[in-house]
Parts: sequence; C-alpha cells; structure tokens
Amino acid sequence: MDTKLELATYPVKNARFGQKTAYKDGILEIDKDELVSLIKEDKRVASADIDMALPGEKTRIVFIRDVVEPRVKVSGPGCVFPGVLGPVESVGTGRTNRLSGITVMPSAQYKPTILSGNNAANAGTVDMWGPGAAVTPFSSTINIVPVMKLIDGISELDAHTAIMMAELKLANRLAETTRNLKPENIESFALFKVDDSLPKVIYVLSFMTLAYNPHSFVAYYGYCLHDVMPFLIRPQELFDGVITTDTRQGHGRKSTTWHWMNQAVVYRLFREHGKRLNFLGVIMQRTRFESELGKHVSASCASEMAKMLGADGVIITRTTGSGANFEDVIMTLQACEKKGIKTVLLNPEWGSADGSEPPLLVYVPEATAMVSTGSHEAELKLPAPSRVIGAEEGQMVIAEPGDKPFSPWSEITWNSYYPVTGAPDWFGTMSLAAEEY
Repeated sequence: MDTKLELATYPVKNARFGQKTAYKDGILEIDKDELVSLIKEDKRVASADIDMALPGEKTRIVFIRDVVEPRVKVSGPGCVFPGVLGPVESVGTGRTNRLSGITVMPSAQYKPTILSGNNAANAGTVDMWGPGAAVTPFSSTINIVPVMKLIDGISELDAHTAIMMAELKLANRLAETTRNLKPENIESFALFKVDDSLPKVIYVLSFMTLAYNPHSFVAYYGYCLHDVMPFLIRPQELFDGVITTDTRQGHGRKSTTWHWMNQAVVYRLFREHGKRLNFLGVIMQRTRFESELGKHVSASCASEMAKMLGADGVIITRTTGSGANFEDVIMTLQACEKKGIKTVLLNPEWGSADGSEPPLLVYVPEATAMVSTGSHEAELKLPAPSRVIGAEEGQMVIAEPGDKPFSPWSEITWNSYYPVTGAPDWFGTMSLAAEEY
C-alpha cells in the first residue's frame, strides 16, 4: 500500500476581487458574490460579506474565530477536512493541492449563551503592520476574511458549526482553482524504511480538551475528542485537515486549524527522516485530565506506546496555556525518561513581562532538554490602524469574557500576546532568535 502524500504548492503572490474565482501565475482572483452565496447557504448566518487584508497595510482584523489554509484533494482516498466536508475515509495519501501565502480567516459575531469560564467564546486580533505583525504568522499572509453575523438564539455548538462550515467551504472553493494547473513545487511525505542506526523519534502532540465543553476544542475527522487516551496517527493525515478546532475561539491561547494543517514539528521531522533520524509517527495525547489518576494513566499510556514503537527519543509539545495541561505534559515527559526514552520539551515560557519569574510552572529532574518558543507575557503596544475589518465603525470589541472592551480604531496596550491570533508560538512555527545580554 502506498502511504506517500504529495503536497503540491501554488503560491499566491497577490489577490484581488473580480468577475470569477480563478488562479493564474500567482494571482488569485475572487468572485466575492460567489463566496458570499456559499456562506449564506447556511440559514444560521444572518449576514455575510467578504473582505481582504494584505501584508504591510495598516489594517486590523478583529473578532477572528479561526484560520485555515485553502487545500483540496486531487488524488487518493477521501477529501481535505474528512468527516466535515465529506465522509470519514482515511486520508494522508495521494496528492493534495495547497494555496500557500493565503488564508481564510473568519470574523464572526453572535450572541453567546456561555458568558464566562473556559467554555465561553473568545476572539482574536491580527495587525497586518507594526509591532503586532511581529508576533503572528498571519501578518505575512494574504487573508481572505468572511465577515459574518449569526442569527439570534443560536446555540454554542451551532455557532461553531456555522463558522466552521463557512471557512472550510471557502477554503475548498479557493483551492479548487488549482485542480488542473501545474504547481510551483511538489513535496513528498512518506515514512520509508531507513538506516536502522538512525535514532528513532516519536512526536507526542498534546492537545487540551474539556470533557464538559460544547466542543472539545479539538476534533479528529470531525469527532470531538472530549475524553480519550493517547492514540497513534499517521502524520501525513494532519496535512489533509483531519484536525479542526473550536471555531468559537480564535484567541491566541489555542492553535488554529491552519497551525494543525501546517504542523511545524511534523514538517521538520519528515524533512530529517532518513538523514538525521527515523521518524516513527505522531502520538496524539489529550491533556488537562480532571483527576490525578487520569493524568498518570495518560502519561503511562503515551510513554508505553512510544516504548513499544521502539522510540529512542520523544519530542513533546502542547497547544494551550493551562497549568493543568502543563502538568500532564511534564508527567508524560517524566514517564518517557524513566523508560529510557530521551525527551525534548518544546514550549513557550511563563516568566512575567520582565522575565523575573520562573519560566515554567512545574519542574522535574528529568526535564533536562527544553526549547523555548518565546514568552507570551511580554507587553504589546499597538498603534491605531487606518482600517478595521470585522467591526462596525465605533463598535467596541471584547477579546475574552471579563476583559475590558477596547476600540479597534485606537492604540491598544496588552500585557500579553494572548489576544493576538497565532501568538504565542506553541509549535515553533515562527523564526525566533536569542539575544545575549
């Protein structure tokens, strides 16, 4: 059985609204009326429009709920976003086309029914210029922004579904423009047999869910992962969009669907496979168990799975800022090390704005190899924009329930990167540098 996935890239150098939806020579033309009609097929959408934000312009996007990259399956079983846009069929083989350098970034408003706590909806902000642009990858992409308002009386789960279907249908339609065109490049991803002397590496990809949430924050083939033990996946599946997120929550505390589709650690492990290491696969691990027993069982299960697969080393990441979530990750690291598996933790830091506090919540003696992806508690001062997408003139915006409302047309000062979609950097997606002082 062929387990190779080819990812064909069609870079978007510019985009514009026009009379049709088509891709040619790096230019994406978009028929706005066609895309708006796709969104309005869903009766849960009260109103919709399409806007566009380009890198470098003084534009601020607000009420962001998620981000996704346009992709379409052109050969092999299944579809991109299986279980959502099509039936559940194992993906990660054949060929998938992607439009690089462009996103679909839904900005949506609705009247929530959950007004506080981890289950409540939140929204992110992206600046396309200035200091805010430096902390998110989405300032360097062309962002197609469906601006939506949902009907009154909608449930939280229906709100998520309406936003998700809008962004995924638009992403699929844009990617369809590449179907019969020659790509700029094709990259192949396969776990082929390699030299046995190379170190065998497993990636433990931890994600937080809440058992009592309307959506579990993370879904696999469209199935909400409320309460599961660690499980193994073929890493190519991620590139076909098998992981989708809770689209009510575009805040930087959680990873977007775009990050799951462009999983930075998986990309790098594939590119080192057969050269510096033997990439064995990805263990998906749900974290933030409510009981200590659940934490111990999950850590034991993930470490034993890595041991049974013959791993010499494990890389562990996580996807959200939560102390209970971090405890689960550290316990997994400790369990792997006790079984003789060398472990590296990739993680952003706590440490306060001035860096004077401990950068991690929990320390164990086994945690001897750690890579920082930066701090998420630094102060962020944003200048006033020339244009705002996603809010009406004069409208105040709330990033998270309980936060002080802010005017998106004004200067903003935040004491962390959390309000910015795509920040902090959970997977090492962005290029960071250390400065000695």
